[in-house]
Amino acid sequence: MVSLFNSLNIASNALSVNQSAISVVSHNVANMNTEGYSKQRVNLATRNIAGVIGNNVEAQVRSNGGVMIANVMRYNNDYLNNYYRTQLSDLNKYQQQLGNLGDLAKIFDDLDGEGIDGALAAFFDAVNNLNEYPASSTARINFIESARTLTSVLNAKSIQLDQLNSQALGDGENEDSLMNSQIYTKITSFNDALAELAEVNKALQTTQTGTLTANNLLDRRDLILNKIAEYIDIDTKEYPNGSVTLYAGGTTLVKGSVVTGQLEIQTAKQYCIDHDMTYPDDWVDEDGNPRTDLAVINIINENGATVVDDANGYITGGSLGGLLHSGDLNADGMNPGKAQEALNLIASEIADMFNTLNTRAGAYHINPNDTTQLSDDNKVDIFSIADGGGSTLTAGNITINPELLEDDGCWLISAAYFRDTDNFDPNAVGNAQNVGNSFVDADGNPIGSFLGTRSEKRENLNGQSLEDFYSGLVGKIASGGNNAQNLVDTQQDICDSLYAQIKANNSVDLNEELVDLVKYQTAFAASAQVFNIVNNCLDTLMSLGR
Repeated sequence: MVSLFNSLNIASNALSVNQSAISVVSHNVANMNTEGYSKQRVNLATRNIAGVIGNNVEAQVRSNGGVMIANVMRYNNDYLNNYYRTQLSDLNKYQQQLGNLGDLAKIFDDLDGEGIDGALAAFFDAVNNLNEYPASSTARINFIESARTLTSVLNAKSIQLDQLNSQALGDGENEDSLMNSQIYTKITSFNDALAELAEVNKALQTTQTGTLTANNLLDRRDLILNKIAEYIDIDTKEYPNGSVTLYAGGTTLVKGSVVTGQLEIQTAKQYCIDHDMTYPDDWVDEDGNPRTDLAVINIINENGATVVDDANGYITGGSLGGLLHSGDLNADGMNPGKAQEALNLIASEIADMFNTLNTRAGAYHINPNDTTQLSDDNKVDIFSIADGGGSTLTAGNITINPELLEDDGCWLISAAYFRDTDNFDPNAVGNAQNVGNSFVDADGNPIGSFLGTRSEKRENLNGQSLEDFYSGLVGKIASGGNNAQNLVDTQQDICDSLYAQIKANNSVDLNEELVDLVKYQTAFAASAQVFNIVNNCLDTLMSLGR
């Protein structure tokens, strides 16, 4: 009688176990298209009701409880997952840099002839015309207008570059600009992901491992880690219960159910204020060179105290690293910050070149009061800094000297050059085109004329002319875009390959599920048959006992 009841219990338990196994198969099939889902398998084990002492066979038989679910195994490869996250971080960095360069290429797209290249060509054509007709007011006004056009184009390109950097990192000063930037949005999402991870860690710490609930939490954990890896490089340490400690640059960001470090973003100006520095005068690197960072990332703990001050240098991967790269003048390859620096250099060299020629000793302009005579009174710069543009001439603030735009201001442009001012000829109004770069002053410095400016090799431009330097800049931007695209394509292939391996290991195979379903259905039916037979036997015995 006892054995029959034991058999009934075994069969009943087998029904429950196989029903649960069928439920796992059903769960797999239901989630076969769920992103991040890892297939699961039921591992069965022999169930013992009580321990057996000695070699009593009958006692051993009675101790058998049939079958039980040992655990629900989750198909997963931690090595592949961690390696995939590393490559995913690099991919997002390269994609961000490619996006920056794509926007940069649009700014310097001179195919329509309306960009800097066209403005430089028109300006130097006006220079040549001025040298050919130095006494012509038409040639002079044409020169001034072409110079105005050139400065306007430089201003416009500089504004576009500022907007590009502002979209990425803010303008460096205004809080509103920072809050509307890409990096602010990404950091907000990043911190939200840290909170999600801490929440999952907490659930894993209180959930039995090897269960459907735990496995589902692990799937969610891995998806969150992948999301975090898109922003920065990360390292993790996993514990037996499945919870992880998350590190970035050696700093702990999440430990258990607590976010121990999250990112804080502030403008470069606010960072300077907080550290008793004047922006931008004191905003320099350790070598004393001006820093171009427009935003500063700090790592703070759950109480708001600073854990890592100015973590920009530690964040090199992911989309955040790609965004910080956009303004880093020390970064490898071309970026908007370097393009702005090059544009500022072009503007300052144009101003230095023509201002020097127009004001140096030996330069003479036509007397506005008597256009048949030369004079060296009231020598003026051709280019100046726009009002409110600061103290350093840049592409953003370069403008035409307002004095040249006044009535008769066009006559203030130099028309003749003399090495020996004692032999100055006030009637030599038209000798400008006769003086070349070989003409030097008393100190051996070349006086030159406007005529030689187009081909003049400038030391600050790496020994190149203005047009050659600009062409080189455009070429670097195009080359940088091609290199960035190649990096993205290569890295995308790596990530796709790793993801395919992960999917091959984790994804649901309907053929396998069908085999398992038939197996568990058969076992369920057999257990039901055993249950019915044992139940009938018990009924018979009970009826015989009446």
